[in-house]
Amino acid sequence: MAQGTKDATGTTVKTPDATATTPATPSTPVTPKAVEPPTAPKADAMKIADKGAADVKKLSGEVDPYVGRRHRRHRHGRHHRLAALPTFSAPESNFVDTRISFIFGDDDFLHKAGETIVDSPLPGFGNRNGYELFFDNLNSSRTGRENQIHLVLYKKLAGYIPGLVTEGAIVTKYDFSSSRDGSLKDDGTYMLIRYRSPSGGPELSVTMFPVSTDRFRLGYLYDLTWAGSDAFPGAYRSLTPGIKFALRTKDTYGLMGFKTSRMLTNPPPGSSEGREMETFYAALFGAGYNPGKYGFSVEGNGGFVQMGQNPNNGVEGETVQLFGGSARIAYMHGMKMGMSADLRLFRNDAEFVNSLNARPSYSPGFSYLISAEGNYIMQSLQDPDTYGTTKLQNAYAGAVSAKFRNDFLRGHLTLFSRSVSFILMNVPSYVPYQAFSQGLDTSAELFAAAGVDYYLKDLHLTVGITAGLQFPASTQVQLTATTGASEVDLGKRTVVIRDMGQLSILPEGEDPLPIFGTKLTAKWDLSDMMSVTFMVLYQRDPNYTTLKTLSNGTSSREFESPNKFGAAVVTSAKF
Repeated sequence: MAQGTKDATGTTVKTPDATATTPATPSTPVTPKAVEPPTAPKADAMKIADKGAADVKKLSGEVDPYVGRRHRRHRHGRHHRLAALPTFSAPESNFVDTRISFIFGDDDFLHKAGETIVDSPLPGFGNRNGYELFFDNLNSSRTGRENQIHLVLYKKLAGYIPGLVTEGAIVTKYDFSSSRDGSLKDDGTYMLIRYRSPSGGPELSVTMFPVSTDRFRLGYLYDLTWAGSDAFPGAYRSLTPGIKFALRTKDTYGLMGFKTSRMLTNPPPGSSEGREMETFYAALFGAGYNPGKYGFSVEGNGGFVQMGQNPNNGVEGETVQLFGGSARIAYMHGMKMGMSADLRLFRNDAEFVNSLNARPSYSPGFSYLISAEGNYIMQSLQDPDTYGTTKLQNAYAGAVSAKFRNDFLRGHLTLFSRSVSFILMNVPSYVPYQAFSQGLDTSAELFAAAGVDYYLKDLHLTVGITAGLQFPASTQVQLTATTGASEVDLGKRTVVIRDMGQLSILPEGEDPLPIFGTKLTAKWDLSDMMSVTFMVLYQRDPNYTTLKTLSNGTSSREFESPNKFGAAVVTSAKF
């Protein structure tokens, strides 16, 4: 008897009963075969499996030459016909987006260990921070040289209501890039309920994140996104669960969501209350219009985050509030905007896995994509110029990017800017939880990067070059000291800010200088899963300094050698 099951769309599919027998086709008599006893050795079982797989290939027209000759000799000698044998397929793997990298090289041939802030030992195996230049991987949190896997336990079933689909996934990431034991963490565990009427219409969905909402962010280019789990600075290693509601039609979408996290409170001075774990909230919303036939899209989102309570004197217990908006406009011809893999829900269905491991596609003709985005955000922080009060500090960031493809030639150009307050938004600010003082001058980060690459199809080789110029973000203050009735000028002090926790204090009176970098790559694809990349990099950064002790016992800031030259061979596999 045939039994009925339902697929993800609710369609009934007939499957054969396990007890049913398949009658032999009259024109193809079946020769009875001896059954292996249960105690047959494993080696014999493997031979049977190999033989069955080869026979199935033969019947489907995919015959290995050697196996084919062997069976032809056997058939002529014994004068019998082969019956169809069962297929042997590997079970589906729950390990999604597996990345393995084997690296040999030196990120800086010009310096030895201990001579520079970005340490560079002698050439050796393994990844190094120095291989990453400032313009690399703007739309990803990864470098592409990680050793990591995602364990995704995923299930998708049709609901009892027609048009209803349910999904669930436990998503964990194990990263062993920088330590032998590695680290394991959640990377977007979720439950999803989707509904679309069988007669058509919009799709409604609810996504629940029980552990972390870091994949639910505002903004678009990953390096410019905000309101992730790190927007709760006091919730380190704590849960940041949340929920997202979405409505999608053919050309439009809308979303709204909420997050919560528990953090310690900071009661006002003199209060008898202790520090308690309290709930803080975030609300996110957005919408977009993307009519495919016109080739352009317009998107916007915004939100509000309670970042916890301010611990600074005079404003203890005041809630730090973050709110703002982001927008993007794009025009496309023959290319799609897409979304960073760090913002997508992880599944282990075939379509999603193929999208992760997809290689660049090339098509005849000229295609291009142009986009521009911007973010404007405000934070309520302690006012350093008026005791016991807070003020709003603004932060901004934006990017303009263009990509093109002409046959096997590709190119890109990116202009990128971030204010100091945006870079330090999740600390928050330069002095934690305190707005910039009136005497502090700030300069935003600005850089431009461009690159081209060409794919040699017959060799499966892609050669490319990228170059960029960066004017780093910085703060500058004029230091003075008051002695009696006079004021002494102590000089100007400048701090270069590359990212959170990456600061360089310049010698007295010095200004930041531009940073130049370039990278040459040659990537040879060995298969759809493995490639070998040879890269050569050069960077000139004249803003790194070290603190040196002088002969008189005092210390002073001195510039490092600004040049860095390195190379590496990276063998990587993705599956």
